[in-house]
Amino acid sequence: MKRREALEARVGHSLPSRASDVRRLRALFQRLCDPDELAVALELTVRGKRRRSDVAWLLFRREDVLELLAAELTAGTWRPRRFRQLLLRDPKPRVIARSSIEDRVVHTAIARLLEPAILRRTVDGDFACRVGGGTQRAQLRLLELSRRHEHVVHLDFRSYFASIDLEILRTQLVRMVADRQFLGVVDRLLESGRGLQDSALARRHARMDSDWPPPGRGLPMGAVTSQLFAAHLYPNPLDHFIKRELKVPGYVRYVDDLFLFGDRRADLGTWRDSVGEFAADRLHLRLKRANAPVLACRGVLHALGVRVSREGLRPLPRAFRRLKRRAGAAGRGERSLEEFERSVQGVMGTLWFG
Repeated sequence: MKRREALEARVGHSLPSRASDVRRLRALFQRLCDPDELAVALELTVRGKRRRSDVAWLLFRREDVLELLAAELTAGTWRPRRFRQLLLRDPKPRVIARSSIEDRVVHTAIARLLEPAILRRTVDGDFACRVGGGTQRAQLRLLELSRRHEHVVHLDFRSYFASIDLEILRTQLVRMVADRQFLGVVDRLLESGRGLQDSALARRHARMDSDWPPPGRGLPMGAVTSQLFAAHLYPNPLDHFIKRELKVPGYVRYVDDLFLFGDRRADLGTWRDSVGEFAADRLHLRLKRANAPVLACRGVLHALGVRVSREGLRPLPRAFRRLKRRAGAAGRGERSLEEFERSVQGVMGTLWFG
């Protein structure tokens, strides 16, 4: 019981019991329209961002905004505003979608209601964006598996967020949620981000292939709902295939970065091909390297910003460059001191455990 209470305190809300799953998933729309639920979502949305001008203006109008959102959601008239695209390099070129601060409150409320049910379906190797996971825990797990096994293969998907098939994602949501009104709100949210990276400018900046991904797909990178769906819900069938069907003894996934560990080189090659076929057939995803090399764990694996070897973990030079950029952003007031402190803790934690 103490462990459950501690987890609920870290997540910020109570976790439904298995006996109440069906009832709760059928009452999601009612909870989404609850002003108290939206108020909690607002606090989570603005956490660490109160110095920003749009956040300050939202807090100034707090009661009016919450009342309007609740009324629009209840009446079925809420429509997400258009995403604004940001072309960034961090360090890879990325197309980030930024929604209005009011829409972000709804995004957070939706993710908050769906997260417990989605996370209960995940496997042990899923580390991204969750309590008990994160980059550092994933790095430590990679270190543990590299010391336990002889070989590893690293797989990732080409233009992952832009390649996600919304029809497949909708099917996954329908299987989990029985509330049609709630699904209608989620559907409007998904449609608002459809094909956001189809423009020639976005594809050129993100260095997408001319033939991939097909137009009309994709989740907007940067939305909290996209993070939840892309990190946990959409690849979940692949996770279970790897663990249950292929029976891979060592597995780590961080969003679209997959690491498979084993003791026979031939097994790794077979698993790599099977993963590529499953991802293409069932999820309409394409591996970035269909013939990704099988590496010896006695060597060095560059993964998740660190060099993994049996001797320990060492940050890659880009980790320090990113920390330097974030320090400058914090000094200019563009990034909160809390965010910068977490960045420092992450790098120092890697150095300590290495």
